Amino acid sequence: MEVLEFGDKSKRKIVLIHGFQMPYQMWNKYIDYYKSDFHIIVPIMPGHYPNHAEDFISFSETAEEFEGYSISKYGRDVFAVYAMSMGGVFAATLWQNGRLKIENLIFDGSPLTALNRFAEKMMLHFYLKVTHKSQQRDKKTLEQARKTCPEDFFDDFLKVLDAMTDTTIRNCIKGVVNFQLSDNLDNQNTNIYYYHGTKINEFLAKKSAHFISKHYKNSVITCFQGKSHCETMLFSPQLIFKELDKVIRRESS
Repeated sequence: MEVLEFGDKSKRKIVLIHGFQMPYQMWNKYIDYYKSDFHIIVPIMPGHYPNHAEDFISFSETAEEFEGYSISKYGRDVFAVYAMSMGGVFAATLWQNGRLKIENLIFDGSPLTALNRFAEKMMLHFYLKVTHKSQQRDKKTLEQARKTCPEDFFDDFLKVLDAMTDTTIRNCIKGVVNFQLSDNLDNQNTNIYYYHGTKINEFLAKKSAHFISKHYKNSVITCFQGKSHCETMLFSPQLIFKELDKVIRRESS
C-alpha cells in the first residue's frame, strides 16, 4: 500500500478512499479544497498503482496495513473518512475492526450488504471483460468509460487499468460480494452518512442505504435525484463539498 499525505500533519485527519479501479487523482479537487484546514490522508489500495502491477489480496489485509501505518504515525483518532463505491468496504472494515476511532464515516454509493454467487459471477465477468478491452484501447469501451470517469483524470484511470491484474479484480469482487456490514456498531460513537443516486446502477447503493438507515438510527442518508453511481462526487464536487461541509466544518461554523 502507498499512502499520500497533504496539508498540516498537526490538524485533524481526513482519509479519502478511492473506489475500485479509480486512480488517487480522483481526489485532487477534494484535496485542494480541504488541505488548508485539515490533514488529508489518501491511501492507494494494492492493485491500483499506475506504474507497476501488485495483486490486491483482501480488504482485511489492506485495512490492517493502513491501521498499522496510521496508528504508528498519528495515533488512533481519525476525524473523518470519506469512501467512494467499493472503497467503502475498506472503510467499513476499518470501522468494524475498531482499532481506529473514526468520528465521521461517509459512504458514497458503497456496497455494504452481501450478494449471491450469481451476482459475483456477473460482476467478475463484466470487470474482466471491460478491463481487458480497456487495456487493448477498444474504442467503444473507452467511449463508455468516459461517461463514468471525468476527463481530467481519465489518463490516470487508464494507467491504473493497464497495471491491474486479473487476481486483483477477482479478489476485489470476492471481497465486495462477501462483505456484510455489522448491524450493531453503535458503541463506537461514529457518525454515519451515506450518499447515493437514484438511477438503476445505484440499486446496490440504495440497498445499503436502507440497511444503514434501519440499523443506525442516527445516520444521515442523502439522495441525489436523477444521478447515477457516484456521478455527483465525480462530476459535481461542488455539490459534495456542500454536503461534506455540513459534517466536517460544522464544529467551526
